[in-house]
This record gives sequence, structure tokens and C-alpha cells, in this order.
Amino acid sequence: MNRLRNVLAKKPKKWIMNLLFVAAIGTILVLSFDGATINPLRFPQIPYVFLGIIRGFLNIDWSTVLGYGEFTFSQSIAYYAIQTLAIAFIGTLVGGILAVPASFLAAENVVGKRVARIGRFFLVIIRVFPEIILAFILVKGIGTGPITGIFVIGIHSVGMLGKLFSEAIDSMDRSSIEALDAVGADSLQKLRFGILPQLMPLMSSIALYRLDINVRSATVLGAIGAGGLGTLIILYSNPPSWVSLPGVIVAIMVMVLAVDSISSALRKKLV
Repeated sequence: MNRLRNVLAKKPKKWIMNLLFVAAIGTILVLSFDGATINPLRFPQIPYVFLGIIRGFLNIDWSTVLGYGEFTFSQSIAYYAIQTLAIAFIGTLVGGILAVPASFLAAENVVGKRVARIGRFFLVIIRVFPEIILAFILVKGIGTGPITGIFVIGIHSVGMLGKLFSEAIDSMDRSSIEALDAVGADSLQKLRFGILPQLMPLMSSIALYRLDINVRSATVLGAIGAGGLGTLIILYSNPPSWVSLPGVIVAIMVMVLAVDSISSALRKKLV
């Protein structure tokens, strides 16, 4: 028993460091509220906002959702949802196609370390700017509309898919390539018969996962003029229209759940 006490007495007292760490974090949190623009007078308004949202969901204006009555289909939420899906799909398709050659230039297994470093640096440069910042830049240069959204999704997808594709190339089984080397196959034949058949299922699965992400991104990009449902979110939020805004939210939920379910089912078949 005495030996156990001696061992425990020699044990480092981590609780002191933990206490100091918690105290430091607590102090930082308290100090962070200094200068915060929190208005306590607005707190009583929060229940009314939630009540407005609930009432809106119970009284959705379906004419704005489907486009009839005073609204045409091109003004409806359904139209903008289709536009959002188109932006995400075309942007992912273009980005995926361009990411394939970029990924080979960033794969050490194919081009060696020196060229791969240049390829990876190029992909990093593309990923430096978040999608929202890239959208701000392109909106100024190209203008508002779905074309800008496609450019943003496509460019950013090249950076992300190129990185993931290059990692898949570097980790692939090289036995098929060595077998083609043994029979005297050239580089094009090794690419066609040794590399692509092995990587296409995985690349397709990664592209589907990226499409799932891009659908959500396309929704947000519309808020700054890149087309899609984000445009309606801004339109119906200032001032808030509780009979139209819930329709946009429902459309986003249905769209995201549908794309997620379809892409998950396809990925299971591919991998």
C-alpha cells in the first residue's frame, strides 16, 4: 500500500496543467464577448422569428414553388432548383474531365517526383481560394448568372478532384503496368489498358462524392449572384417572406437528399 502511494505521489500532476488550460480558455471566451455586437433587446424577438418560420411551413405559397397563377415556371422555386442541379452537374463534369490530365501530371508513379511537384503546386494554387471568394472574383469579371456558378464549381473541382485522383494513381497496384512493360507496351497502351481500367471505378466514385458537395455549394453561390436557389434566398429574406422562403428551404432539402441518395447508391455499385 505504501509503495502504491509512493508511485502515485511521483505521478506528474496533470490536473494542474488541465486546470490552467481550462482557466485560460475560459478567460479568452469571456474577453471575446467584449466588443461583441450582441443586442439583448433582440432576444425577445427570437420566438416570433421561429413562429414565423413554422407558420410559413404550414402555409407555403405553392404558386411560387411550382410556378402558376401570378408566377411563370421560369420564376418558380422548382426552376431555380433545376438550375442549381445543372450548375453543380455541369461544373462537376467539366472539373472532373480537366482533373484527369492534371492528376496524371501530379502523380509520381507516372511523371516522377520533379514534374509531380509542379503538378501538385498547380492544384494547390487552384484550391487556395475558397469557392465563395472565387465566385466574388468571377462575378466581377464575368457577371452574374449560372455560367459564373459553373465556372466556380468547375475550377474548384479541378483542384480537389485532381488532388484525389493523383493520390489514387500513386496508390494503385503497379503489377498490371509491369506486365505491360514486359510485353513492350508504349505509354499510351499502359494508360489505356493498365491504368484507366483500374482507376475509373474509384475516380467515378470520387466524382460522385464531389457532385454531392457541389450541389450544396451551388446553393450558397447563388446568394452572391452565381445563379441557383441562393438567388431566391436573398430575394425572399430581405424583407423575410414567410410564405415563400420555406418553399426554398423545402426545395433545398429535397434536392440534397435526392442527390445524396442517388450518388450513394451509385458509389456502392462502383466501389
